[in-house]
Amino acid sequence: MASSGTKLGPDDDRTIAAGGGGFDELPPEFGDGGDRPGPEQTPPPEGYRLGIWLLLISITAAFLALTSAYIYLNAQVRPLEFPTLFAASTVLILATSITVEYARLMLRRRRETALRGWLWATMGLGAAFLCTQAGAFQQLALSGFYVNTNHRGSFAYIFTGVHAAHLLGGLLALGYVLFKTKRERWTAVRRRAALDVTAVYWHFLDGVWLYSLALLFLW
Repeated sequence: MASSGTKLGPDDDRTIAAGGGGFDELPPEFGDGGDRPGPEQTPPPEGYRLGIWLLLISITAAFLALTSAYIYLNAQVRPLEFPTLFAASTVLILATSITVEYARLMLRRRRETALRGWLWATMGLGAAFLCTQAGAFQQLALSGFYVNTNHRGSFAYIFTGVHAAHLLGGLLALGYVLFKTKRERWTAVRRRAALDVTAVYWHFLDGVWLYSLALLFLW
């Protein structure tokens, strides 16, 4: 949306309808009502993308290190009971990938209320996932599997605990996007970049979860 007195051509109209590409600002109803956005704050949108890839590389390295230790200790030969709540956890975390994609779709369509609704839905499902993790730990303990019972049990707590900590970080990232969307003027490019990298991070955590379950209970 252009400020008063600015005439848009057909190409500009198509750009806005496509989701804001070419404009690094939001229309007044998405910000504080001013005509122009304020100065950009660091990091720039490109910094979000670089930061998320560096983070994913570091997380991958951490889980590969855990996997190496798991194989070296031959932990897979030890007994370990599968907590039924891990199945519920899997459904919940896969559902979050769907809801975060709907949030991205609503952002592209400039539907602010729906965007916030899908972000809240993602956060709610993520919080429910963490609750099922706590319940699964209790199931493991009731089955006689503690952190120090055997190597396989220890790695079950470590893998899922480290994953849960990173998912908590994802919830904080979603909360940041929600806060910035509602409270402050944010350029269209910055909002798209922030939500895109958060979604990439979230999908990555889905993959790490499935990998962890396969390693601990199927291999």
